[in-house]
Amino acid sequence: MIYVLILLPICFILTFTMIRRRQRENNKPVIVSDHPSQLHPFNAQQASEERKRTADAETDTSDNLATCSILIIDDQSAIRMLLRELFELEGLTVYEAINGAAAIDTVRSTAIDFILLDLKMPDMDGIEALQGIRRWNEHAQVAMITAFGDPLKMEAAKQLGVQSFFTKPFDIERVKCHVLNSLKKQDCKVEHDPLIE
Repeated sequence: MIYVLILLPICFILTFTMIRRRQRENNKPVIVSDHPSQLHPFNAQQASEERKRTADAETDTSDNLATCSILIIDDQSAIRMLLRELFELEGLTVYEAINGAAAIDTVRSTAIDFILLDLKMPDMDGIEALQGIRRWNEHAQVAMITAFGDPLKMEAAKQLGVQSFFTKPFDIERVKCHVLNSLKKQDCKVEHDPLIE
C-alpha cells in the first residue's frame, strides 16, 4: 500500500510532464525554408524570378509615385496624421491643411496632384474650399471625406470634379488603393507650376 501511495504521485507527475512536452512540440512553429539550395531547381529559379518581378514592380511604382503629391485637408489632426504616415510610406510628398483657407494657400504655392478633402470644416465647408482651390489648380484629382452624405453638397462637389466620396469612418486600405491607382494613371512626373497672381 505504501508503494502504491508513493508510485501514484510519481506516475501522475510523469504523465503530466509528457503531456506538457507533447503540447509544446505540437505548438512549435513550422519553419519552411525557401532558400534556393533547399528547393527543387525549377522551383528555385521560379521563386527567384518571382522575387525579381515583385521587386521591379515595387521599384517602378515607387519611382512613378515619387514625384506625386497629395494634400490632406481635415480639421481633425488624428486623421491628417494617419493619412500622412500612410502616404509617406508609399513615397508620396504629403501636405496638410487644417482648414479651407490653409488649403487654398497651399495650392497657390505648391503643385498638388491629389486632394483628400473633408466636407465639414469650421471656417468653410469642403465645397467652398474646393471652389477656391479650383481657381489655382483645375487638374488635381479630388476625393471627398464626409461623415454626412448631403445629396446637394455631393452634387455640387461632383460639378467641381470630385469623383469619389469616402464616408467616415472610412476603410484606410480602400482610400489608399483609390489614391494610388488614380495617381498611377496620372503622369505626376510633369512639373506643373501653380498659377500666381
